[in-house]
Amino acid sequence: MRIKMFWGMICLLAVPSLAHSQDAGDSNAARKWYAPDAVTLQFAGNIGMFSIAPGYSFAHDKINAELSYGFVPKFDAAEALHLLTLKGIYKPFRKVPLHNDFSLTPLRVGMGLSYYFRSQFSTNWSNAYPASDYYWWTSSLRLTGGLGPAVNYALPNSNTFKELSLYGEVGTYDLIATSAFKDETLTKWDILSFGIGLRASFK
Repeated sequence: MRIKMFWGMICLLAVPSLAHSQDAGDSNAARKWYAPDAVTLQFAGNIGMFSIAPGYSFAHDKINAELSYGFVPKFDAAEALHLLTLKGIYKPFRKVPLHNDFSLTPLRVGMGLSYYFRSQFSTNWSNAYPASDYYWWTSSLRLTGGLGPAVNYALPNSNTFKELSLYGEVGTYDLIATSAFKDETLTKWDILSFGIGLRASFK
């Protein structure tokens, strides 16, 4: 059942990219409204060990919106994790031109809401849990945030892609961040996470 759900999500995320590819093959075809402006692949960063997302650009690419599917192998756990994350990215500064076709995005500020697909996770707590400040969160939802720079490479000779962006991100999530105020044994390395990703924007 979970294997079917996994492949179903992959197909769902692939539909916009396929639609954009079909449009790119026909110069006379109008771009579909649902076709993404970019696709992002990310490793780590609180949204799955591996994740893939179609992305959309607004305000001359100062704001991006992504819906990513993330996957965490089970390793020593009972089962693998699958999650969806709705993420917004804000770029407050203009790109800084570098050598040749390279440029630097000084800062990307992102915030996302993740939903975990797993039977052990629930959106609401049952009466089995005591009513205390410790159980204020839901186990299926996580609020994440992160920031970092990106190096961009323009592709003027490509018929499909406009630009490749390699970015790094330092982030955290709601539960560990708030727990740090109550648990003095947590260090900054417990609270912070690191991710790296590649974003390919379409023409």
